[in-house]
This record gives sequence, structure tokens and C-alpha cells, in this order.
Amino acid sequence: MSRSTRHLLSAVCAATLAVSVAACASIPMSGGVMEGSAEVDSAEDIAFDVQGPATDADPQQIVQGFVSVAQFGPASAQTFDIAREYTTQAAWSSWDEYTRVLLLSEFPEWTVEEHDDAAAATTVRGEATVVASLDESGVFTELPEPSVVDVTFDLTRGPDGQWRINALDDGMLVLASFLTYAFHRTPLYYPTSDRRWWVPDVRWYPNQSWRTTATQAILAGPPPWLAQSTVSVVPEGATLAIDAVTVADDGTIDVSLTSAITEAPPDDRALLVAQLEATLREGDGRSVVLSEGTSPLAPTTAAEPSRPLTTGDAVVALDADEGPELRRVVGRELTDLAAPVDVSGLDVTAVGVGPDDGTIVVRDGADRLVRVSDEERSELLVGESLVAPSVDRFGVVWTADGAGLRVALSTGGTVTVGADWLRNQTVRSLRVSPEGARIALVTDGPDGTEVWSAAVERDADDVPTGLSAPVPVGGPVQDVQSVDWSEESTLLLLAGSSAAARNLYVAGVGGLAGSNDGLSRVLPTTTAPASVTTGVGASPALVIDAEGMLRVRQSAALWPTIATDVVAAAYPG
Repeated sequence: MSRSTRHLLSAVCAATLAVSVAACASIPMSGGVMEGSAEVDSAEDIAFDVQGPATDADPQQIVQGFVSVAQFGPASAQTFDIAREYTTQAAWSSWDEYTRVLLLSEFPEWTVEEHDDAAAATTVRGEATVVASLDESGVFTELPEPSVVDVTFDLTRGPDGQWRINALDDGMLVLASFLTYAFHRTPLYYPTSDRRWWVPDVRWYPNQSWRTTATQAILAGPPPWLAQSTVSVVPEGATLAIDAVTVADDGTIDVSLTSAITEAPPDDRALLVAQLEATLREGDGRSVVLSEGTSPLAPTTAAEPSRPLTTGDAVVALDADEGPELRRVVGRELTDLAAPVDVSGLDVTAVGVGPDDGTIVVRDGADRLVRVSDEERSELLVGESLVAPSVDRFGVVWTADGAGLRVALSTGGTVTVGADWLRNQTVRSLRVSPEGARIALVTDGPDGTEVWSAAVERDADDVPTGLSAPVPVGGPVQDVQSVDWSEESTLLLLAGSSAAARNLYVAGVGGLAGSNDGLSRVLPTTTAPASVTTGVGASPALVIDAEGMLRVRQSAALWPTIATDVVAAAYPG
């Protein structure tokens, strides 16, 4: 770490350092292992000691101080008040801090334009290494590789002789490791067209106002990429009556709307309450109360959509002595399927399973999909080098080959699903999300191998008709071989150019949950995986190694073996 970075971090970490030193003083240096009961503060409970500019601070110190303090401004209006002390009033008034947020691996090494002691103006420059960004809507984008961006601050000396920043480019610089201290990862939930499932759209909003900003987004309706896959139940003209969403002492979240909300039918209003609760309560049981201005609206009830969830057990294909067999995984054991399935005579190389062990499809060799769960086998489609199938909740079977995305319908027949952005791209792997509104894809194209998430557009009969514009996911992960949904907005990626060097990675659609920086990371395994399947909810990851050993993830260091001679495995979806 450079000297300037150490200097910069010293101010923001002062409070944390003081706590750490106090804690170290009581750590025992000998004796047996004891179970502790201390509670660890969450990120939101940690305070940083931010301070205004010191008297006679030089230009470099002013810039360092401003950047280090301003990055915590989204968590606290008082912190932004301190950051303002480093600037002139004109610079502060014209600054739009959320136009773009650049997430850095470390702060720049600053250089100051040469000037004499009598100079009234100078410039401080630095090169910032950017690993991710947030746009003005809070959309998180992880860069495929770190990018160096030139950053410039102009300063003037005031009548009192003190240096201040007098010109600010819109946007902020934030250390990636401090992202969750300043911004709140906020999944916005929208109902599917049939109102049975929630579809999450992850945003990052300033911690001090995330509930207000999230409510405004919900009232504005689904974002463009989900517009054809979800519905809005907000009547036209319904907006916040006051520019704040508050949490009462009893935990109630008060949302005051304009009079247009009274035009919503009772079922729509109940669904809107459920939508706001799913988005705002953060799993703590809080409830939302809608008001027209200051008058609470009478509560209504309606069936609440479910969160994305994989339902059913994984199915595996075994290379048995008398030919291939299909079994299902229950815990750490293989058991019989609910109804026997005959796959004799087929070269099973991949499996696809519908929700609740409904449809079972196998890839026969590399070029044929066969439905085997019916009383009689039925050939679904034939193609060259078909990718492993994915069966969505509508019974639609997805695959891809050189001709593009192809689907076999539950009513019979096949269609090709087009998307302009897939031109000049070859699909390597795909997986439809549990609610059927999104699809994850691995593609090969002019820019190499890339991972995407897009919304699935369907007609009135739930037949796929196209895909939305895509969202890039897991940019830095190279040579991705396959993709699966691990959580409602998390993808599990199998990556590596050779079988012996493959690893598992987790990457967030809109930024990874449970990490301070939102960036993709390796998921440790005890074996080199040749294939992997997982599910959303309580479905643990299953990996098959090059020797056909099937293992289940119980923890980062514990992957017990379930079976041998396994050639394929898949959870429903």
C-alpha cells in the first residue's frame, strides 16, 4: 500500500483501530478452546471518525481528506456536511454526487501541480483503479478487468489562505471494500405477469435514504429490462406524498402516497403492500402501512407471490453396469424416482428436470433431447452440439446450438427465441431462473466468453418470444463453462480453461450479496469439478469430478461423496 493510501485510510479507520486495540488487550494467549458469546456489530453499526480539513492543510491533504470523507456521505447527511468543508460553496452546490460511483481497489497516488507559495490556484491529479461502478440508478457493474481512470481536482486559496476544492466532477470515488458501509444492497421486487412470483432487480442505494429511494423506484414501475416480464400495480399518478419513507418506533414502515392510490382496486393495493414489504422490510418482520396523505388506508388482503425458489430434488444419471439409470438425490443419498424412468439405449450426457420432479429430459449424446418422463419417450428436438437442457416452470425446455436459442414447448413443437444482442454469439450454457422470468447465459463471441442475465419475454400463452437487453455478470471470471442459479440474484459459475484447473465462482446479478464489495469470488471446493448444479433456497451445490464422483457441498471445506459413476446431475429448472 502506498504512503498516500495509508495516510488516507488512517483518518477513516481511527475509530475502528481504537476498538481493535481495546479488543486485543483481552485476548488470552494460552489455554483451552472456549466458546464465546460476544455479538459482532453489523456493518451499519460501525462508525468512522471523519474530520474536516486541518488548518493550513496543503492541496494534497485537502483532496485526500475530501475523498476519504465523501465516500461515507451516502450513509450520513452529517458526513456530507463535513465533506463540504473541503470545497467552496460553488463547487459543492454544482456537484451531483450520484451521477456515477467508481469503486476502487485502492485510492490513487496523488500528485500536485507545481506552484509557489503565493499561488492562488493549483490542480491535484491521480490515477484511480476502478473495479466496478454504480450508475445514477444504483445499478452495479463489475468490470471485466481493472480500469485506470484519470481524476482531477482544481483548488483555490481563499482570502484566509486556506486551500479548498473549487471544481468537482460529478460522481464519487469509493473504496470497493467500503461499499456496504455507504450503500445498501436493495433487491426491488416486481410481480410476474401471473402474480405468482417475485422477480428481483438489485440496486445499491445510499444507506441514509435507501427505503425512500427504493419506494420511488417501485412506484415508477419495472425497469426497462423487466418491463415485458413483470407487471406494475401502481395506478398512474401515485407518488410519494412526502419525500420520505419512515420507520415508526414499533417497526411499522409508513408510506404516504398521493390521492391517486385510491384508484387502485383492493387486490392491486394489497399486492403493492406486499411488494413494498418484500423490498423494504429486510427480513425483519416489519409491515408496511399505506396512507393517502396523512390518512391510513384500510388494509386489504391478496395472495402474496413467492420468492424465487427451486422446488424438487436433483436428478442424476448413473453409468450402471446394465446401462444408464436415473436416480434422485435426497440429502446425502440416492433414491428411486417417484415414477420409474427408462433410459436404456440412450447415451445420457445431460439431464433437465421440471419443478417438483415433473418433466425429465435427457440429452442423448450431443445432438438430441428426449423427454423420458412420459409413458413413451418423445424426441423434442435435434441439433448440433446442444447445450444441457433447462426446464422452466411452464414446462418449456430450453437449449441452444449454432442456430441460436431453441425451446421445445409443453404443448408440442419448437420455436427459436431471438435477441439482437445474441447475434455473433454462441451460447455455451443456459439456465432459466425458478420464477421463469429470467435466464442466465454463457456466450462465446468477439469479446470472448461472457456471462449475462436477461429477462424472458412471453406471449399470452407463456410461449417465449424473446429476451430483454442483457445485464453483464461476473465480468472478471474467465473461461466460464457453465452457469446455474445459486440464489435469487446469484449465479454459480464453473470456470477454467482445462478440466484440471476448473473452479467454482459466485457472482451477483447486480452485485454479490453477503460481501462488502459486491464483487465475484471463488467458492472453495475439495475437488476439481467437471460439472456442477445447484438451486435457489436450501438446495446445496452438487459437483461431479472427472472420475464421476458426485459430491455435495456442506461447507467450504466439507464436500462428502454421495455416489460414483455419475455422468450428469441437475436440479429442477
